[in-house]
Amino acid sequence: MARDEKFEAREEDLGATDWRAYFDSSCLRVWHLTGKERTFRIAKVTRLTSELVNGGKREIKKQPRLELQDSKGQKVPLPLLLNKTNAKTIARLYGNNPAAWIGKLITLFPSQTSVGGEDVDCIRVRNEVPKRPKKATPADLPAPLSPSTAAREPGDDTTDADTDAEPPPGTLETDHVIQ
Repeated sequence: MARDEKFEAREEDLGATDWRAYFDSSCLRVWHLTGKERTFRIAKVTRLTSELVNGGKREIKKQPRLELQDSKGQKVPLPLLLNKTNAKTIARLYGNNPAAWIGKLITLFPSQTSVGGEDVDCIRVRNEVPKRPKKATPADLPAPLSPSTAAREPGDDTTDADTDAEPPPGTLETDHVIQ
């Protein structure tokens, strides 16, 4: 750090129910659900493209990215990155065309899946059309991100395609609207 740069630490109590919520997050994670299922409206579907250079090999990963709204029509501050399991579930509910998903309701719930022989927490989409959105309270939703908290989570090495893991550190991201 240059001598004229200042670093100012700031403490904040998130009141989180899971220690993982204290790390930076650029997407909706299982701990943001606070152990409960939540119903949201799909506001926008885009594609996230991540590029990673691993051992000199360039890898490109593309996955659907959903912007969500709560029951009051307020934008959820973190997007949901879909894995193939969740994308297939939404397609079973509303069809294969992602443009048809906009405005539709989905219910997210905490679950577990096996990755490398270890059970890990994940978000799943309930395989039924929600009857109506549940009333969301501010405590039900992820905390808004400040520019300083939009980084990746340290130590998050779950990269299996069937988990809700975000791209690994060192990736470049761009959004592409799915037409």
